[in-house]
Amino acid sequence: MLGLIVGFLVGYGVLDGDTQGRVNLLFLLMLFAFLPVIGLILSIGFLIKGGHRGLAGWILELPLLPQHLTAEIINLGLSGSRKSWLFYQTQILTLSFALGGLMVYLLLLIGSDISFVWRSTLLQASDLFPVLNALAAPWFFWSEAQPSFELLTQTQDFRLSAQSVDAPVLGQWWKYIFAAQCTYNLLPRTLMLVISRSRYLRITGAKANPAEPRQSPGILIPDSNTEAKLAPVVYSLIDPYLLLDWAHSPGFCHEHLGNPLGNPVNIFVVEPLAKPLPIESGVESEIQSVVVLVKSWEPPLGELSDYLSFISGQYHKFILPLDWNEDEVTPIREIHLKEWRRFTVTLNGWQLLQLDGST
Repeated sequence: MLGLIVGFLVGYGVLDGDTQGRVNLLFLLMLFAFLPVIGLILSIGFLIKGGHRGLAGWILELPLLPQHLTAEIINLGLSGSRKSWLFYQTQILTLSFALGGLMVYLLLLIGSDISFVWRSTLLQASDLFPVLNALAAPWFFWSEAQPSFELLTQTQDFRLSAQSVDAPVLGQWWKYIFAAQCTYNLLPRTLMLVISRSRYLRITGAKANPAEPRQSPGILIPDSNTEAKLAPVVYSLIDPYLLLDWAHSPGFCHEHLGNPLGNPVNIFVVEPLAKPLPIESGVESEIQSVVVLVKSWEPPLGELSDYLSFISGQYHKFILPLDWNEDEVTPIREIHLKEWRRFTVTLNGWQLLQLDGST
């Protein structure tokens, strides 16, 4: 739904045209042909490399995620199917965007008279026509949607001169634009959606277990046994400890930990590809505990689970979800604490740490 709405609004913004209702043909081609092809190439690259979060992954990083979806995303990360799920969701999002643009295009064709013109300071009709002709090659069988040099010349617009061409001629580009949308946006994205869905189902084993009830590929329902298990909350640790800041938290958060936990031996800001324990060998023997600081409001996704699995050694290992605003640490919400407890119980050797009175 999000992609459909955004595609509708973006399409309407471009197709609305200028004050005289004229729509720039080059802008339409950029929106309906060139940008979709670039996005398609990126999607194919992600598919071949088998990684990256995709557009859906970046959206999930925003603190806008509905609370009831947090547990499902946690299970995706733990089951190893998160990347394929995000790739699948990205294709749904981009296909919805394409459908939204096509929908508003057809509605405006029916309810208004769109005047297609083109303007360029550098390009002439002789420069642009070969490009338009090459783009139209896939629908060679539709003669009415093929570009013509005469039409291209007639619809060139200059801001400071009056348009002398007959008004009906300005609408003749609609078939070309419609064909470009279907060829370079709608059809490729539909194909990518089919491929990503098949890939997701293959990874999750849905086809290998036809007797089991299938669930929507977009959401995984948490297992009832996992849902009932919550890791206990501890409020103290054994000094000295090392603080790994996964949350990239501000300095006052580190200072806030000093009173209930004491000062850490060292603080390292870490990321998914960082060294598990970025410490010198001489300091390693002094450490008794390792604390990983995370944002309480962000769901624990697969990158964190992968990173924690590489931290070995005879340490007491703690996950510390923390919440804060612009200038101080704030109490963690109960719903967030519950999700982190559910996540921690699935990890071997890890405990959920909280500051006394912070919940």
